Amino acid sequence: MASLHKHPRSPFYYCAYTLEDGTRRFRSTKKRIKGEAMQVCVQWAGAVREAGANHRDLEILNEMRKARGKQELNLQRIGEYFENWLEGRKLHISPATWTRYNTSIQKFLGFLGDRVKDDLRNLSAEQIEEFRKSEQQAGLASATLNMDLKAIRSALGLAKRRGYLQINMASTIEAEQGEKAERQAFTLEQIQKLLQVADDEWYGLIHVGYFTGLRLGDASTLTWGQVDIQQKTITCYPQKRRRKSAKPAHVEPIHKHLLVWFKGWKSEHAAVGAADPVFPVLSKKSVHRRNGLSNTFTRMIDAAKIPNPIVRQKGKGKRGRSTPALSFHSLRHSFNTQLEAAGVSEEVRMRLSDHSTPSINRGYTKPEHERLEKEINKLKPLAS
Repeated sequence: MASLHKHPRSPFYYCAYTLEDGTRRFRSTKKRIKGEAMQVCVQWAGAVREAGANHRDLEILNEMRKARGKQELNLQRIGEYFENWLEGRKLHISPATWTRYNTSIQKFLGFLGDRVKDDLRNLSAEQIEEFRKSEQQAGLASATLNMDLKAIRSALGLAKRRGYLQINMASTIEAEQGEKAERQAFTLEQIQKLLQVADDEWYGLIHVGYFTGLRLGDASTLTWGQVDIQQKTITCYPQKRRRKSAKPAHVEPIHKHLLVWFKGWKSEHAAVGAADPVFPVLSKKSVHRRNGLSNTFTRMIDAAKIPNPIVRQKGKGKRGRSTPALSFHSLRHSFNTQLEAAGVSEEVRMRLSDHSTPSINRGYTKPEHERLEKEINKLKPLAS
């Protein structure tokens, strides 16, 4: 029997209900209105009863099939289902997104331990919440917790659509509302300082990042076949896109100063083919590992003596990490900011940046304080 309760220190109603094994659960509905809270509570209790009934029905059905000499029906076990879901998603999402989903799901399955052998219908919202709590205690940021929840929701959403589940229990869990790390754009002076401490390949990669706005993984793995010096274009298919995206390849004009660098760099590497990387050394390195490109670039920022404040502090646990204001991705912000300052329209900036919506592009456009100050001083003074 499900029932509602109020905690003296919480504005939300709590739901009490009983699991299949007799365990009594007491959980916040995250609802302040009693009627809405009761709807959530009844839904949870019903899902528990449905899961238990389905499990018993399957056991009885298998006993009947076994007595008639027929093969037993297989359960959708938690571990097997999630692994199969991951395999199926490879064809529909970008490699980068699949890697993030895989990381989230493997962490979740590792947390469940031997429970991965249980029937998928026995998976509870409490188990998902316990997993998220353990990740939070380990020091992981809200954005990471929400990515984990998104992956689990997506997997269970498919299970519900296919009839394996009556309810997606992950959809009853609300996303974490944590602080958002606000990335900054490099100023032109800061980029000049970076170029002074860069080696030859990093010198070119910084130019590519600033003059094209390409992400680190896309820029570092450019091949000469993607760089058309005659047509003055760069063609790529950003790793962040879906594999099956109907969107055409991203073709971007090459800035005249970047074109000069490309011509000079190519002349230093005789007999390069279309499949050869523009950056022979950097293209072989991972983006995110300890000694990967991202961390190497962060150390370059320090070497250039560029202030790089922390915009999100590391959590209390061992696995979290602090987030600095500046990274290679800040060159993408600089790209958009400088284009906006030059009067380039939002529509054109979106096309050059391969952004799908204006709101995304605005997040990458950060007018410098000096320009804002100049603009605000255009207001006519009040009569004295």
